[in-house]
Amino acid sequence: MTRVLEISPRQPYGATVTDDRHENGQSVSSLVRTKDALVMGCALRAGYAWPFCKLQFHLGWDGKGVDLSQFDSVAFDMRYSGASGRKIRLHLTNFEQEFSTVGDWNSQRYNSVEFDVPVQTTFTIPINVVRTADWWITAHDVPLEKTYTRLDNVTAVEISTGSVPPGQSITLELRSIQFRGKWISDTKLLTWLVGAWIGCGLLGLSLSLMHTRSSLSATNARLELLAAINKALQLEARDLANQAHTDPLTGALNRQGLREVLMKRLHVAGHVDEEMAVVFMDLDHFKRINDEYGHDAGDEVLRRFAALIRREVRSSDKLVRWGGEEFLLLCPETGVAHAMTMLDKLRAALATQDWPHGLRVTSSFGVTSLKPEEDIGAAIKRADGALYLAKANGRNRVEIA
Repeated sequence: MTRVLEISPRQPYGATVTDDRHENGQSVSSLVRTKDALVMGCALRAGYAWPFCKLQFHLGWDGKGVDLSQFDSVAFDMRYSGASGRKIRLHLTNFEQEFSTVGDWNSQRYNSVEFDVPVQTTFTIPINVVRTADWWITAHDVPLEKTYTRLDNVTAVEISTGSVPPGQSITLELRSIQFRGKWISDTKLLTWLVGAWIGCGLLGLSLSLMHTRSSLSATNARLELLAAINKALQLEARDLANQAHTDPLTGALNRQGLREVLMKRLHVAGHVDEEMAVVFMDLDHFKRINDEYGHDAGDEVLRRFAALIRREVRSSDKLVRWGGEEFLLLCPETGVAHAMTMLDKLRAALATQDWPHGLRVTSSFGVTSLKPEEDIGAAIKRADGALYLAKANGRNRVEIA
């Protein structure tokens, strides 16, 4: 019941390599083809802000690609050698009539994920970890409700070097990439099974009523079992939905979760019927933490930061991880003056929080007020501008837009 789309030297997809030289960088890539593998060599050199090499597979041209939305995992047969970081990026570019232009690759939706390559040569990642790149959303001014991942018309699959410092040589020996998924989704299969069980239960009940009353108790037992199964399936579906709406690292809402919160409060699309404080916050000097203590320490700081914010604010306030070390806080029925008092408490709590490696962690805040019937996107931009002002004025402070 599993279907597979394979990309490998044995398949007719065109493969090319490129590097950052077209961005005035100095990295150099090379490609060697063998019978069973494609070998990309990469000499990462300083020159471009984010030096890279990448191996591209072209699945379509002129805006016509391949539908990958029905697959749920990506299996790699690949050997990585060179840099100690062992990080690579998977990019899936999706052509969409609303945003994309034929011939302009940067106009296609850039879905990507960065991860560490395991030591073993064969490994699998879930496809639902792929997210639309923030730079693409910003470059095309994509509305919040359309920032979701979309993979129904993928024209290219790319494997590139990850966040690795320059001055290193990397070799990727790729034997195959396989997109895997069920011909019948779990939801459809469970629906059919429950439907079949209910049908059998009703048939059994009808036959029992026609023959003897003694079988009525057995029929009722089957119906109770079906009801229990259906309830269990509903609980599982609700748990899966909650997981899809939260950031797995911090437990804060992700952008999909933010959309769900806003949709519950909207009477007219894009507007709310009450005053709301909108707060943008950003951890100060977070890159320095990652550089000096490693990404594990950075992840722990993000987890403790999000836990502290949720502990200090009201249950009705919603914390959203916007991206990286940036967070958004929505405070319904709250004016700017009350929000300033709350943010002063948060800054004091950050100063007394126990951080990894004895770090001193601070945050900058930008706050504005979303008025009734005002567009939420405009308020978010104002809060973002206030955050940048707080950064420019010395960090660890609150600015009002």
